[in-house]
Parts: sequence; structure tokens; C-alpha cells
Amino acid sequence: MTRFGSPVLGAVVLALLVVGVGCQSSSRDEQVPESLCGTKVDRGLTEALLQPDGRVTERNEVDLRNPQPSSWCQAFVDGKGVLSLRFAWHPDAVDPFDIASSGDSVSRIGQPARVKAAYETTVGNNGAVATARCRTRIGSYFTLSALLADSDPVDRSHRADIENFMRAYFPATLATLGCVTSAT
Repeated sequence: MTRFGSPVLGAVVLALLVVGVGCQSSSRDEQVPESLCGTKVDRGLTEALLQPDGRVTERNEVDLRNPQPSSWCQAFVDGKGVLSLRFAWHPDAVDPFDIASSGDSVSRIGQPARVKAAYETTVGNNGAVATARCRTRIGSYFTLSALLADSDPVDRSHRADIENFMRAYFPATLATLGCVTSAT
């Protein structure tokens, strides 16, 4: 090689490595869905909760055009349930803290606390609940509960990720539902 051939060859190899590294990240992006249960959401927020190391799928029983009093949507990674979302419409206002604090099978949220957000929201170690006025034929209020499956309700490591997800996902869901409403 000539004296100048080595730097040129090095630059070409470096460029190929950079392009190769960029291509590897796209397979990870393909695992994280652009929307979850009918609502577009930032992939980074979804990835933080799903932590996908395999194929992400969902089982969605929510009919946004014909809402039922209560419907579920679940996200799976390689067939294992990771995140459950409960969509509920009701006639009267509810307190998300009361829902999150109850021992019923819907919430089971560990160490719930109210958070200052655009909508009434309670976040815990393994889930969150938010509610807002949203008039439909079956109710005047909409409540969304999110719960990480198989999570330890005492483990605080996902709490910030859950809060960030809910702060973005809940208003996006309201928009998807056609609920252009002011915060309650």
C-alpha cells in the first residue's frame, strides 16, 4: 500500500462500521410498537415498560368506536404478559387514588401516590390510574389503569417509567377517543 492508501482504507472501514452499527438498532425499533392498544405512543416510553427482548404482540379487546363499560388490552413479549391496560367508562367521577389503593383485582398497585399532572393521576411502583371527563353513550368519564404484569409492588425501579408513560399515553388516548376536553 502507498503511504496514503492506509488512511483512506481506514476511513472506509470506519464508515462501514458506523453504517453497520446504525443498521443494528433498527431490529430493536421493530420490536417496540409505534402504537399500543390503538394509541400512538413514543417508542422510548413503551420500551421502558415492555423491555422487549423478543416479539411484542397485543391482545386488544377495546373497541374505541363502541366502548364497553370495561375493556382490557394486554401487551406480550414472546407470549408472556408484560403490561395490562384497562379502559373504563362510567357515569360519575372517580378518584384514581381510591382505585389504585383498593385491594381489588383491577389495580393491585404498590405504594400509590397522587402526582401533579394534566389529569387526575395516581402512580405506584407497578402501575398507574388516570381519569378525565369524556362523554360517550355509556358514560361521562374515562379511566385508564396500567399495570405491569408479574411486577413486585414494592420495587420502585419502574415508578418513573410508569409515570412518564402515563403522562404521555393518557392524553394521547383521550385524543384517540375524540375527547377534546380540559383537564379535570
